[in-house]
Amino acid sequence: MRRALGDALLPLEALWAPGTAMDVAGSRHPVLAAAALALLVSALGAAALPRLLGLLAGSLDPGGSGGLARHAFALHTGLARFLVADRVAPPLPFVAAALLVAVVAVPALATRRVAARAVVGVLVAGAAPLLIQRVGELAVVWLAPGAGLATGEITVLPERFNVGVAGILAAAGASPGGALGVVAEAANGVGAWVVALWGWGLARLDRGAAGGAARMPRWPFVLAAGAYAAGYALYALLFPFYLLLVMGRP
Repeated sequence: MRRALGDALLPLEALWAPGTAMDVAGSRHPVLAAAALALLVSALGAAALPRLLGLLAGSLDPGGSGGLARHAFALHTGLARFLVADRVAPPLPFVAAALLVAVVAVPALATRRVAARAVVGVLVAGAAPLLIQRVGELAVVWLAPGAGLATGEITVLPERFNVGVAGILAAAGASPGGALGVVAEAANGVGAWVVALWGWGLARLDRGAAGGAARMPRWPFVLAAGAYAAGYALYALLFPFYLLLVMGRP
């Protein structure tokens, strides 16, 4: 059991020693490693919920009576469900991107006799920077002043940590919507870090299977970047349906 837990925590080394962490590809417990990482990401996200739900409750004063009060209650309930789903579930674009990488990389590397568990291990190790994102979001939520925040600002409060284009635009007071908003959200430092680790890890597997004599292949980096872009595109396409599913109809 101790060995299994140690193997599960190996991907976390990707935060400071990616060369060592990619050796998790040889782990016998990649599924356990994935579960451990998902649990930590969810736990860090859930730690922000008391603050977010408290701010949300304070921003929605039912006021009046009848239909207005019922609408405010329904809005509060729907937004609360959205916040819980957003904080507890792993980032959906990353999940979609990881699945796309696995669908392509597993059969491609199988021709070089690379086991599927090795690919899963690399995906888990490369996703470890999501912990940095969750820690940053947690700090932003608890340290940000709550006074004066509108309901819409509360629901996106964790995104203020976005270390990238969206964060820069938010600091400048600009918030693009639609497709531009999704592009701005996707262009962030954590995403670039994950893509680089995925590409480098898969390239190491490919090169190692070839005996280490060949040059570092480029296709894993193209695959990782393409899957990341496709994951965010799918997220943007399905987001309205996701909102309807989570929030329901007021």
